[in-house]
Amino acid sequence: MSYKGINGQLVEGLRRGLTAVGIVLFIGTAGYRFIEGWNWIDSFYMTVITVTTVGLNEVHPPSDAGKIFTTFLCVGGVAVMVYCLARIAEFMFQRSIGNVFGRRSMMKKISQMKNHAIICGYGRTGMQVVAELQAAHMPFVVIEENAEQAKRMAELEIPHILGDATEEEPLEAAQIGQADSLVAALDTDAENLFLTLTASGLSKKLRIIARVHDPDNSRKFRKAGAHRVVSPISTGANQIAQLLTRPSVVDLIELVTNDKSIALQVFEHTVDEGNDMLGKTLSEARVRQTLGSMVIAVKHRDGTTAFDPGPQTRLNLGDTLVAIRQTEEGGKLL
Repeated sequence: MSYKGINGQLVEGLRRGLTAVGIVLFIGTAGYRFIEGWNWIDSFYMTVITVTTVGLNEVHPPSDAGKIFTTFLCVGGVAVMVYCLARIAEFMFQRSIGNVFGRRSMMKKISQMKNHAIICGYGRTGMQVVAELQAAHMPFVVIEENAEQAKRMAELEIPHILGDATEEEPLEAAQIGQADSLVAALDTDAENLFLTLTASGLSKKLRIIARVHDPDNSRKFRKAGAHRVVSPISTGANQIAQLLTRPSVVDLIELVTNDKSIALQVFEHTVDEGNDMLGKTLSEARVRQTLGSMVIAVKHRDGTTAFDPGPQTRLNLGDTLVAIRQTEEGGKLL
């Protein structure tokens, strides 16, 4: 049974115990009220000292019926209190053990990660990136220094490390040497810039994507080692301009990107050693038949990109095909 299942059973047991305590207090108070005729306060007080066995003096001398009732109340109340205390102790113990083993299991999982993404910052941007990576089933780990956010990620079973992403220790714990990419999504440009410098110094092969608030800082990030710089302000302004000038194009892109029922997928395919396409032209490689897709661009190893490449475009080692295809899930067509 999973930790969540065990934890749920413990919470349910604790809830039942507290409910039982409330029932015992109600029965005891009502019993003294109607058997002895005491007022409600005296009846409740007598019930509490009886159930808790604190040994205080009786509020009034009880009758024979009251003594019999007190005896049964004492036995039943003690049993309920013992059960409730046992559930509390079990809940606290199991939760503590679960946190320890859960954390250890997660750190072991992180230590074995390769070609994963490191998300630095679990704010609004970081949350959205994590959601997209989860949907794409891509491995990732989050570095966040806010304890409340880390607690939330633990509840959601999101692999994470509690620490300052601008420091080397959390980055190394996130296996930065084995990572494929890093997203700098901290609160300020200064923090993201320092993070970019630190990360690029720890891993030269790392692909760094940095978010900037001030578009004027983009050059600084590129000099620091960022491969891509994303400015929400510039992106938002550009999208508004596109909606004004080319609304149909934007609508089409958003439809394909956001509508999960659209059965189209844009993907990349890298030409590496042993690839049958290596050294061939697009026509010779028969990409449409091989990948079942249409090539819309070829990113060459030297950094240039050929959009809408012709059939005679030759594929060399390290080239990346950007293609679009219909997925197997079906769905409505454009």
